[in-house]
Amino acid sequence: MKNKNVNLRLKILVMIISVLPFLFVFAWMIIPELYDSRTLKDRFLEREESIECIGIIDDIYRQKNNHNILTLKTKECIYEIHSAWENKFQIGDSISKKEGNLFIEHYRNGTLIEILSVKF
Repeated sequence: MKNKNVNLRLKILVMIISVLPFLFVFAWMIIPELYDSRTLKDRFLEREESIECIGIIDDIYRQKNNHNILTLKTKECIYEIHSAWENKFQIGDSISKKEGNLFIEHYRNGTLIEILSVKF
């Protein structure tokens, strides 16, 4: 009789231990999303506004682990480029993206080439 109780208790303990991480992940990731009134577009634009990247482009590469996004690297920062802008930048160009705005100034040889606007 004792053996059956131990087995039942052990089964319940194992089930609790195996289900608890999934419940934690659900509570941590999913539930806050349900109560967030901001849209995906609003969250994207807020994230873009918080980025500041100013400098000369040292490297241009694709992030293979992040959906192959084209990325510009300066000495100060790393900036992910939107797909519509992929052919615009070269190594040695300068970019200026200030925190709080959604515009990227693109310079080549000290001359402003264009001002790109972040859009969703």
